[in-house]
Amino acid sequence: MRKEGAITIITMETELELIRERFRLPVFTKADLVQHEDEQDDVRYIYKTTAADGRSYAVRIFSDASTQVRDLIGQARLCELYAEAGLNVPRRLQGEDSLPYMTLTRNGQKAFAVVEHWMPGGEPELLDINLIGQAGEWLGQMHRVCEDEEIPFSSESPWGMFGMEDELDQDAQSLKTALQESSADQTLYEELFALYARKRTKLKERWLQLPRGAVQGDFSLNNLLVNDEGRLCSIIDFHLAGTDAFVGHFAGEGAFLSYAADRMDDDSEETGDKYFNAFFEGYSKNRRFTPQELDILNDLVGLRRAFACYQVDNVLGTLTTGDLRQVHLELEKMLHYLKRKHI
Repeated sequence: MRKEGAITIITMETELELIRERFRLPVFTKADLVQHEDEQDDVRYIYKTTAADGRSYAVRIFSDASTQVRDLIGQARLCELYAEAGLNVPRRLQGEDSLPYMTLTRNGQKAFAVVEHWMPGGEPELLDINLIGQAGEWLGQMHRVCEDEEIPFSSESPWGMFGMEDELDQDAQSLKTALQESSADQTLYEELFALYARKRTKLKERWLQLPRGAVQGDFSLNNLLVNDEGRLCSIIDFHLAGTDAFVGHFAGEGAFLSYAADRMDDDSEETGDKYFNAFFEGYSKNRRFTPQELDILNDLVGLRRAFACYQVDNVLGTLTTGDLRQVHLELEKMLHYLKRKHI
């Protein structure tokens, strides 16, 4: 341990040793830093450690304003539920105090550490039609497992709507303000946001009656691990787990994977539709959508496609160039997503 000014700095070796002792593990013979993000309000370190007994563990150290203790307990419980159902996810270890986390002080800031089993598999370079179908199957089983389980998280998943952190609506309102202050075709953008408002109103009226529960929250490609044959074998990273309407989570993850993730095939809308259908069919093998969910699913997917963060950024970026023709093409594309049939 060394000091710089008034701030106590703990070396990596000392920090890992404290964590190892708290979680009652054998001596670490190896520790590799596999991920590192160190921003003012978001610190994240992930180590792959190997203990003297030959077992490997992921040691995650992070500090952010959103994570609360009950989230860490909820994440551990969610992993346990999935593992008990036969899904290959990383189980969290408990410390000597029977808690699935440890509190640290790093550079004067509160941080948490969790330890979980290192999962087999590697990140897929690209998404293919078989893998997205398998991802749909896993998500369907995950949702089914949690239908009768109440896990208290402090927030909803990143895909949540109508809560404190409705990112879709935040992006939509930012775009609306920018368009109002621009020279873009007012009739076009007014039509877009009138349709947006109608669909939002319909969804909000029904949202609280939809089946909901705990969800993993982040089906990005780097969290879907595949074996040597390219089959999905593990799902990792529960840092963004929270509660959500199951159909809302399905629509968010499905739209992202089908239309935004790096795919092996071309990036056409037609191919994206095939991917989404594979995701839908995979999900339906393990969990049936209720009639209420099916009634709003098309609107959900349309909103997710029209007001995806990258789509909004495309319009905002084009506005700064003054290319109104391209702005109008992008707005027409968004209207197309809202009006078309996806399911």
